[in-house]
Amino acid sequence: MRIAHVHASDLGGGAERSVVSLHHALRALGHTSTVFVGERRTDEKGVVEIPYVRGVPGLRRLARSLERWGGWQDIYNPSFRGLAAQLGEYDVIHFHSLWGSQGYADLAALPAMTARVPGVLTLRDEWMLTGHCAYSFQCRRWQIGCGRCPDLSIPPAVRRDGTAFNWRRKKRLIGRSRVHVVAISDHMKRLAEASPILSQHPISRIYNGINVDCFRPLGDPQRNRERSVLGYSESDFVVIIAGQTVEGIRQRIASHHAIAALDAFASSCASLRVLVVGHSAERVAAAIAAPCQRLPFQDDPATMARLFAAADVCLVTSEVEAFGRIGAEAQACGTPVVALAVGGIPEVVVDGVGGFAVPPSSPSGLTEALLKLTDADLRRRLAADGRAHVEKNFDQRQVAVAYLSLYQRVAERDTQH
Repeated sequence: MRIAHVHASDLGGGAERSVVSLHHALRALGHTSTVFVGERRTDEKGVVEIPYVRGVPGLRRLARSLERWGGWQDIYNPSFRGLAAQLGEYDVIHFHSLWGSQGYADLAALPAMTARVPGVLTLRDEWMLTGHCAYSFQCRRWQIGCGRCPDLSIPPAVRRDGTAFNWRRKKRLIGRSRVHVVAISDHMKRLAEASPILSQHPISRIYNGINVDCFRPLGDPQRNRERSVLGYSESDFVVIIAGQTVEGIRQRIASHHAIAALDAFASSCASLRVLVVGHSAERVAAAIAAPCQRLPFQDDPATMARLFAAADVCLVTSEVEAFGRIGAEAQACGTPVVALAVGGIPEVVVDGVGGFAVPPSSPSGLTEALLKLTDADLRRRLAADGRAHVEKNFDQRQVAVAYLSLYQRVAERDTQH
């Protein structure tokens, strides 16, 4: 098949890694896969930056002014609208995140794009459900049209409350588009089914895929070498934190849970060492009492895999997770996970299988779970069970096959009409 993916960028966080991983798997299966991005940051084969189109002189500048004035999001992008002319040779257009990269997308183009080629729309966050934010936390105003937004600062932030306008625009444009919606967890599928914007479309659940050949356990000799390179001895108890735990949507709140749990745990584990990975590693590590090593954000999956495999436990304290990629990758590396049971996390970190999923109402449970995992025999059992869980549910090859089956159904429905 010929598949065109549309996404903000080819390098960034978990969403970018998921898109590129799927792209690799589809090409490995012999299919044509091209990723059109708003911002190309790598030399990845098959990734194309959306060509710049100037559009009507002055209209782009006017649109930016209106967005600032009204709190509107991405109302005019001629480059994105021009993409429709390049997609006619494909069987399916697979839309991923349609925000980011300085407003690269324009939802007004979707009806025309999907009139020519059927679309698949994967929900990697809640932005398609809401009037501005990628995560709604406890707010449910997206079920009634938004407006009177309680927090305009949640990314992607807006200066004024144009959320009702944005919500109505999404509903109108998505309603005119031919898309099959995919949620990356059962949690996200339930939200999509409750959304007035999306519920009129068919909705499936396909998990994110993990490259289990890259993210894999290390044998004891290699693991010990990796720990030695990082400055850890065999007797150190190494906890790694990364992803939204360090960089979260509400960054200080997400890291606060990890800091509190690690500080409480340190009083019972003198050998605790913390490995903090991410753009904000310096700030987060400075707040942790236990000895910390700080590493910047790692854009190489193989490097990240070695870090996971070298640790004893991965701690995930995100407040929101559509899926929970950090937890999946850590388990794939044979590293048990302790996580707050939010969003899609309980599907990724099954409590008692590859680690422990702690109710967010009881954050002290994070410390208790870390204490349990000082038992080496328990860690070994959870490492094996967690790896098996990832292989069964999140292997990128199986995920690619599931998407191909969906692409074929979507394309066949198109030819029947």
